Amino acid sequence: MTEHSLSDSSDSNQSNRRLKTSVRLQDTENEGRPSIYLFIFVNPLSGNRQGSYLIHLPIQHFRLRRLPQVQVEIHNCLDPKDKEDGMKRIALIESKVKQNEIPPIRTGNNKQPSSAPANPVNKRGHVMSEGEANAAATLPEGSGTLSPSAKTRHIHVWSAGGDGTVMSVVNMLEEYGIPFGTGNDFSQVLGWGRTTNKNDVLGANLNEMERLICDRLEQADAARLDVFRVIMESHASGHVRKADSDDKQQKRVTRNMSNYMSIGVQGYVGSGFEKHRTNKRFLNILVYTIESCKWVFWRKFPPINHFIEFIMDDNHQPVLQVPHNTSQESNQGEGAVPTLNGSAIDLVIQNIPHIWGREVDLWSEASTGLESVTNRRGCTDPTNWTPQLANDGKLEMIALGNMYSYIKKLLNARRHVSRVGQFKTPFEIVFRNPSSKHYQKTGCLDFATRNRYERKNIMGVMCDGEFFIIKDPKTIRFEHSARIWTLGRDSKDGKQGRLVQDEKFSAGNKGETTA
Repeated sequence: MTEHSLSDSSDSNQSNRRLKTSVRLQDTENEGRPSIYLFIFVNPLSGNRQGSYLIHLPIQHFRLRRLPQVQVEIHNCLDPKDKEDGMKRIALIESKVKQNEIPPIRTGNNKQPSSAPANPVNKRGHVMSEGEANAAATLPEGSGTLSPSAKTRHIHVWSAGGDGTVMSVVNMLEEYGIPFGTGNDFSQVLGWGRTTNKNDVLGANLNEMERLICDRLEQADAARLDVFRVIMESHASGHVRKADSDDKQQKRVTRNMSNYMSIGVQGYVGSGFEKHRTNKRFLNILVYTIESCKWVFWRKFPPINHFIEFIMDDNHQPVLQVPHNTSQESNQGEGAVPTLNGSAIDLVIQNIPHIWGREVDLWSEASTGLESVTNRRGCTDPTNWTPQLANDGKLEMIALGNMYSYIKKLLNARRHVSRVGQFKTPFEIVFRNPSSKHYQKTGCLDFATRNRYERKNIMGVMCDGEFFIIKDPKTIRFEHSARIWTLGRDSKDGKQGRLVQDEKFSAGNKGETTA
């Protein structure tokens, strides 16, 4: 094997030599350099801990033979140093993109036109030799073909984990000042189904890893997704804490949300589940089932009517009132505030049709259930509603009345859904004052008939896979934070992800309006 020194790069004969790999023997503009950087942030504890396989790979970054123009980097989002290193790398590549120092995005099928000038000038003003020009025009060839959307940006940021991992990566990008809303892709890698098809996300010779990455880069379309800022606040006598934490000092906690929030059932069950989470998917399902049974047959879910008093718009005007006494009649007539009719054990606030860990279109599939609110007007009036979209800046609210209703929804009996309203942000949910008569002790009968969470004024909340306990809740405020680009499934066999469907629907409506 011939050994070359640095001085060889000035030799005109050597300048015509190049390798169609990631190794560069000459100082050319494009030879071997990746044009797309894919950063995957992994939560190794999520689900059945499949992500742990990824972070234990003994390599820092790699290129796939099928898509050699893509460089993949994997980082552990639970390791502070590794997480910071990943964010610094993204910021570095972002700066290189702005300075036009990243090679253009091409595929192996793209060739330099024969009519191109023999001696083009590179970005530094240097006249390149014919060999350098050929090297700059050709990237390593692969058998894969990037989707049109994947070729529109140099940086892709993915998450590998559950719903909570998605927003934790968004939070990191926001913390480090990386403009995720203006050009970076964000996609939940393991979220194109409820889980990956195999327990080993790597596979023999990394073939499963290659399939996962190529599938998402080759069969995807860009779609926008709204991110909302959720601010949970307690009264001075209470606190807000994560279910798996004992910290009772925080009075306010802020989180980003893109999926949905549950106030009630899922918050209570999930809070107990978090304390007993295992690293086995089957055992986690068993633990969650046991926690659910505790609530259904023993503790009983307290009605949210005992906690929530109003929903207010940004002008502090009530758009929905929630009576504590469900038997009392609401005021009728023009100008009356819309009122929740009856009790509910769970209030679901959705951005996309996703609940119980899977895509469930409760809102659009419903044909009855409007009697759940009386005096409907404004955001609770169905004539003002638009189709549920992930990029419209609105949130849909659904009430689940009791366990019978809850189980029916789980079993696909979803024609009757208590749709409360479609709310533009900002708005906030206002809770009852803990000093009100309802929370005062009234004797043994009260102790026996009321849930201890109700007596102690403790609310369970689930926000995008994270579980919170709020003692003496005051308000939960929703604000529109950002609109980010995601990669959704758009495969040749006609299968489309919901976000892609929403994006095409929005584009179609915009075209009709323009026309």
